[in-house]
Amino acid sequence: MSWDAVAWARSTGIEAGTPNTVPPPPPMPDGGVIAIEREAWLARVQPTAAIGTIELELRAAGWTLGPLPEDSERLPVVSAIATDQSSLAGSGAGFTTRRYDESSQGLRLRIRPMPAAQAGCAVLLPDFTRGLEALRQLGQRGHLPDEAIVLDRNAIDLWLSAAEIGESTAPLLRPEDALLLMIGTGPSGTAAERMARAAASLTDLGAETLGQDVAQAWAATRDRVVTAAPTLLGAGYDFERREARRSWSEPVVDPRQEGSWVGLEATGADAHSVLLRARRLSAAA
Repeated sequence: MSWDAVAWARSTGIEAGTPNTVPPPPPMPDGGVIAIEREAWLARVQPTAAIGTIELELRAAGWTLGPLPEDSERLPVVSAIATDQSSLAGSGAGFTTRRYDESSQGLRLRIRPMPAAQAGCAVLLPDFTRGLEALRQLGQRGHLPDEAIVLDRNAIDLWLSAAEIGESTAPLLRPEDALLLMIGTGPSGTAAERMARAAASLTDLGAETLGQDVAQAWAATRDRVVTAAPTLLGAGYDFERREARRSWSEPVVDPRQEGSWVGLEATGADAHSVLLRARRLSAAA
């Protein structure tokens, strides 16, 4: 399925501005992994190689970096380290803390064997505030899976427009609902049990479990939203992503502005803080 990002933009009611000419992206460099140190679970890599290239090479050898930064397809390793980017939806700290091995042996990244199994779980919460509370509780109770992200209703609608499962899932949602999506990996059977325990711990917040199919559909199609910006810019829209890490005690600031659409996401949680992300659609200048 090819997603029509422009049709989605028009559905928000935001009028397009002046179309922009988008230059083609530079070619991705060939080759990223120099050597895999299997006993140490480390990979020596080319500093300028794209993370996406490295991950593909690792997977072919039975290894993985785990959850990746959102723009990892073309993001060089040195840029991820310099900015300490958080995972796409991974629980915990940024790229440097989770993956960079500081040593005198060249640039090495921490890797792990490809998991035997992967399981997902989608959980409805009554609103975004309780979605944030769900992430906080999971982080502070030690129940966070490999990936966990909460979408507000605008962000849900954006993702559903890009996913095959969208038409069947949309009728299940209420106007203020938030959606918690979790992906866990591990030995066969263990990953699914972890997801079930995490979801069950949130019943006091009014959580309703939608099951695995919705979460797996998100994992398979989330990159369509991430890569939509050039297409939308060419059609006269600005599609920005802004993000900031906040402690759990800090209030959420509503980033909506006149003449714009905003979808909110919360991800990269740990016991102390969460990464708040806003996607804003507006008319290009």
